[in-house]
Amino acid sequence: MNNYILIVGLLIAIETIVFIALVYRTIRLELKLKQANEKLIKLLSQKKSSEVITGQIAEKMAPFLENFKHNPQQSIFCGQPIDYIVFGDDEVTFVEIKSGNARLTSKQRYIKKQIQNKQVGWEEIRIK
Repeated sequence: MNNYILIVGLLIAIETIVFIALVYRTIRLELKLKQANEKLIKLLSQKKSSEVITGQIAEKMAPFLENFKHNPQQSIFCGQPIDYIVFGDDEVTFVEIKSGNARLTSKQRYIKKQIQNKQVGWEEIRIK
């Protein structure tokens, strides 16, 4: 009977040690995963930031690139929500500059639709 109690006690001790080791290993893996996730989030944030800066530079340089088909001297930079308004000889053109996989914002899509539907007006305000 004493041997049986001793063996059961040893088995319980071994199971407890194995359980603690597994819990410890799981906690270490979760910590490493959390650290890796934080590094990934930081890298993605840095990448997005550099893409935004690159886009802003591209917006400012666009009138001087060969695929910009308007006269830079007739181009007025607005920045938001549309990048340029070009006052050409025959028409006024709204120009939005995008780089990489950037897409129009919902506001820009709305403005584009208004322009395409000729929902553009003129207003003159006189100050006395």
